[in-house]
Amino acid sequence: MLGNSIGRIASAIAVLLALAAPAAAQGAVGVILMHGKQGSANTPGLRDIASKAQAAGMKVVVPSMPWGSGGWEKINVTPDQVFAMIDGYANQLRAQGAQRIVVGGQSLGANMALAYAVARQNVAGVVMAAPGHSPVGFYRSNPAIKDSIDQAAQLVKSGQASQPFSGLDENQGSSIRISTTAGVYASWLNPRGQASMPVQAPLLPASIPVMVIIGTKDPGYGYMENSVYKPAAKNPYSKFLVIDGGDHRNTDQAASQRIVDWIKGLP
Repeated sequence: MLGNSIGRIASAIAVLLALAAPAAAQGAVGVILMHGKQGSANTPGLRDIASKAQAAGMKVVVPSMPWGSGGWEKINVTPDQVFAMIDGYANQLRAQGAQRIVVGGQSLGANMALAYAVARQNVAGVVMAAPGHSPVGFYRSNPAIKDSIDQAAQLVKSGQASQPFSGLDENQGSSIRISTTAGVYASWLNPRGQASMPVQAPLLPASIPVMVIIGTKDPGYGYMENSVYKPAAKNPYSKFLVIDGGDHRNTDQAASQRIVDWIKGLP
């Protein structure tokens, strides 16, 4: 009788501990959210995700990234240097008690979240809302950008990566001129580089789940699942979420609660 009672008490305690585990895990999660190209940390979508994540007990940072409004046109850092910045934000969250780090963002921020996870391989999850910046697409469809990429690549190949360089880019159909160095320009626009999602996606370790959110009105809707999500989604917890009627700029806000719920449920 006594043995049975002890067994039932032990089972009850185990159930209570299991129920309490998710709440405890939430407090140990730190989230880094990065805005898009020519964007701002003060966007409604990122603010909404951050607010809901904080209400769920997570530690959150939404930094101003060097590709923000007025910054992308004269960007002077490479993706590798951006990864070092993200390391700093991750350390900041760990100092606040976060034990697991999730990286995410919108558009180019989503792109860099994926690239960072591939480079560091030590995050708990990746959130990609309306992923953007497509060097492969630009190279194939825009002859002027292709010429800029080829010129920068030739300078880098000949040892002139530090030479001042002015090259073209695109943001949601709008042309942009970037004034930087050949090496920095090439690092962002190389179709086979760190900012090329179809190149980076297959390199994401199976230990890291990814959530990709795309709207049906987003220019990337037609190819994002097959070119980015499926090659990256080796972890069974990965999720592809389509927002009906969502466009490139509002998808993160439309999916904010589902993003937070996905982070809360990370294995």
